[in-house]
Amino acid sequence: MPSIHPFTSLFGRLSIGIALVTILAVTALFFLANGIVKAETERQISSAVDTDIAGLADIYVSGGQAELVERLRDRIGMIRQSGASDHYLLADGTGKPIAGNLSQWPELSSENSESGFISIPVQGEIFARATQLAPNLKLVVGWNLANRDRLLAQLRIAFLIAGLIMVALVVGLGWWSSRRLRIRLAAINAAFRRIGQGQFDTRVDIDNRGDELDELSRHTNEMVSRVTNLVNAHKDISDHTAHELRTPLMHLDNRLVGALHDIPEPDQKIGLIKARADIKNIISLLDSLLDIASSNAKKGDRAGLSEINLSEIARDMADLYSESAEELEIAFEHAIAPDVTMIGEASHIQRIISNLLDNAFKYSPKGSSVSLSVQPGPLIRVRDNGPGVPENMREKIFNRFTRLKSTNASGHGLGLALSKALAARNGLIIRCHDADPGAIFEVTMDRDI
Repeated sequence: MPSIHPFTSLFGRLSIGIALVTILAVTALFFLANGIVKAETERQISSAVDTDIAGLADIYVSGGQAELVERLRDRIGMIRQSGASDHYLLADGTGKPIAGNLSQWPELSSENSESGFISIPVQGEIFARATQLAPNLKLVVGWNLANRDRLLAQLRIAFLIAGLIMVALVVGLGWWSSRRLRIRLAAINAAFRRIGQGQFDTRVDIDNRGDELDELSRHTNEMVSRVTNLVNAHKDISDHTAHELRTPLMHLDNRLVGALHDIPEPDQKIGLIKARADIKNIISLLDSLLDIASSNAKKGDRAGLSEINLSEIARDMADLYSESAEELEIAFEHAIAPDVTMIGEASHIQRIISNLLDNAFKYSPKGSSVSLSVQPGPLIRVRDNGPGVPENMREKIFNRFTRLKSTNASGHGLGLALSKALAARNGLIIRCHDADPGAIFEVTMDRDI
C-alpha cells in the first residue's frame, strides 16, 4: 500500500491548519495590544507635556522671563545629572534660542499650540508641543519616546514567547489528538484491507468511547457480517449448483457410454457420441463459469500467491505447443527471457498462456505464424497473424460469451473472460492491440493495484 505524505494526510493538513490559525490569532492579538499600548502611552506623554507647559507658563506669568529662564536652566541641569530625556527651548519671536537644550526651533506652530512628533539628532524621535507665551516669546516642551519604545519592545518579546508557547501547545495538542484519531482510523483501514483480501472473519475493535468512530466501527462490523453471509451463501449456491448439475451429467454420460456398447448401429452411435460431446461442453462451460466467479471473488487477495518462475512456465508451454504448431502447419516462435519471476499462482499463469495460445492458433490460418515472448516486468506477449480484432471489440472480447461475429470458431466465448479473471487474481491485466495483420495480447502488471 502506498504511504501517505504528511502534507497530504488529513491529519497533517489539520495540524498545519491549527498552527496557522493560532499564529494568525496571536499576530492579530499582538497588533491590537500594540496599538492600544502605543496609543495609551502617547496619550499619557501628551498629557504630561501639557502639564509641564502649563507649569512653565505659570512661572512666566508670576516671575517673568528671567524667572522662567532660571527655572529652565535648573531643570536642564537636573536632566544632565539624572540622565532624563526631557527637552526644552525658550526662543524669541524669530525662533532664536534663549534657553533650553534644543539647538533650534522645530517645525511646530506656537501660535496654534501645535504638537507632534519631531526628530532631533542623537535623541531620535520625541513628542513636543509649542506654545506662545508672549508676542516675542515662545516655548516648546518635548518628551523622549524611549520609555514607550522600551515598553513596546518588551511587549513584542512577551508576545513572541507567549505566541511560541501557545503555538507549541496547540500544535502539540492537535498532533496528540490527531495521532489518536489516526491510530483508530488506521485500524479501521487495516480491517478494510484485510476484508478486501478475503479475510471475512476480520472485525474492527470498538473503543466504547461513544463517539462517531465507535459508530463507524459498529457499522463496519455489521456490514462485514452481512457481506460474509452473502459470500458464504453465494459460495454454497455455487457449490451446490455445480454439484447438482455435474453429478447428473456425469451419470448421463456413463449411461451413454453403456449405450454405445449395447447399440450396434453406427448411425445411432454417432448420435450418442455427439450427445457425449455436448455433455462435456456443458461441464466445461460450468467449470469455466465457476472459475471466473471464483477468480473475480478473490481479486486483490494475495493469500495463496507466492514467487513463481514465469520463464520456466512459459518455456514449458512453448514446448507443449510446438508440436501442435507443426500439426497445424503454423510457424511458432518464442523468445523467453531467463529468470523472470513474479508473485502469483503457477496454475493460473499456465491457464492464461494456454488460453491465449489456443486463441492464436484457432484464428491463424495455415502458413501463418504465432509468437510467444516473456520479458521482465513481467510482460507476456502473444502475437498471431489471424484476422485481428476490430478496435470497437478489443475490450468487449474479454466479456463472457463474447465472440467475434466474423469468425466461425467454436467455443463458448469464455476463454478470454477466464484469462482476464485469472490475471486480475494475480495482479495482472490483459490488453489487446492491433498487429497489422493479426492481434497482439499483452499481459502486464496492473499498476492501479
